[in-house]
Amino acid sequence: MVGQTFQDYEVLGKLAQGGMATIYLAVDNDGNQYALRVLLPQFESDRTYVRRFSWGCDVLSHLDHPNIVHVFDHGESRDHHYAVLEYVPGPNLKERILRRDPQLIPNRLKLLLGMALALDHIHQRGYLHLDFKPENVMVPNTFDPKLIDLDLAIERPSEPKRLVSRSGTPSYLAPEQIAKEPVDERADIFAFGVTAYEMIAGYLPITGESPREIMEKYANFNKHVRPLHADVPDLPDHIERAIFKCLEKDVARRYPSMGFAVRDLQS
Repeated sequence: MVGQTFQDYEVLGKLAQGGMATIYLAVDNDGNQYALRVLLPQFESDRTYVRRFSWGCDVLSHLDHPNIVHVFDHGESRDHHYAVLEYVPGPNLKERILRRDPQLIPNRLKLLLGMALALDHIHQRGYLHLDFKPENVMVPNTFDPKLIDLDLAIERPSEPKRLVSRSGTPSYLAPEQIAKEPVDERADIFAFGVTAYEMIAGYLPITGESPREIMEKYANFNKHVRPLHADVPDLPDHIERAIFKCLEKDVARRYPSMGFAVRDLQS
């Protein structure tokens, strides 16, 4: 791809590669930059991956929020499934956490609110993200977060729905997902809580080698999870309370919608 012209875009270089697609930096004839996402060749003949890739693009096309990456075009060309996305310069949130970026501290509320507002928008538009984690949050130098990757999203159910399969990264799954119980938007709210905790503390609230070990630790949540103020004494109380309400193991005690989390974070 690099050095070639694809769909009227000049491909300048490779930005990243995930388990499903490669991301390239591309420019149009006016010099505007874009992220060109292309499904990996080995998946082009796999209907499951093609359907997932296309679905993620379709979901993004129904969203319109400053904290969610914009999709300009998507489809199939020259035997490649592709998406032309808004280019977000900078690393993802996971990379910033791992290198202990000192700018995370002064920008933590901006990041938390941006991510929360983006998830609320996704839910309001009728979808669940179901793969919310720091790797799926791009953080440019302005620290205005941009959510990406809606490939695992589903339509938001009118009542909790049992998923056909359990997908996503175990450490960010809600207890009801791990237990294969019905889920709704509160699963995303839990994943937001895990991500928020990790961003502030620098480590995950619960870790384990398997979903079973993680679930066992959730059963004794208070024993395994350190209060955030133990490591971050200057963290405002209302932020810690909001994060721990997102992290409630009992789904009935969690925020019923992301909008309430936004309200408490802003208080």
